[in-house]
Amino acid sequence: MKKDKQKDDVKEQTSCESEQCDTERENACPDIDRDSMSDSEYIAAIEEKLGQTLAELDSVKALAQRVQADFDNYRKRNNSLAEDMKALGQSIVIEKMLAVLDNCDLARKYVTDEAALTGFNMMEAQILGALTGFGLCEVDAEGKDFDAKVMTAVERVKDESKAGKVVEVLLKGYTLAGKLLRPASVKIAYAE
Repeated sequence: MKKDKQKDDVKEQTSCESEQCDTERENACPDIDRDSMSDSEYIAAIEEKLGQTLAELDSVKALAQRVQADFDNYRKRNNSLAEDMKALGQSIVIEKMLAVLDNCDLARKYVTDEAALTGFNMMEAQILGALTGFGLCEVDAEGKDFDAKVMTAVERVKDESKAGKVVEVLLKGYTLAGKLLRPASVKIAYAE
């Protein structure tokens, strides 16, 4: 009796699973009526539906790839923009600090006390050391040929032997990470 009950349970479970599969098939293709079609028509309809589904899948894959590529480009663009803004902020702060360095140079000319002069030199060296850490470099101009890319001629003096050369740096020039931050203001020699 127990065996008969188990057989009945298995038959009932198999019957339920079969009905469930039929229901799932109907739900998978609700626009295909299996009962009104021959086997070959049904197979053709299923193949057509499969082809449409595969085409939709390819379209969705392509869209997902485009969205992923757009997001990657967006992320790269934002990272680049953040780096540019960081560099801009640094350059603004460094330009403000250059005014302090310029004042140190001016003060050095008027200070006669040796201890105060030593203090100015140490302070200037410390400021320059900190700014050099950010990529600041002084434009080497003294005694060099005039270079309009990194120098601005603000004064000329007649000197046959040094024609075309910088004879005095009036205001130091600086580059930041290889880009010109401020051109050097120089006095150049000329010949007639």
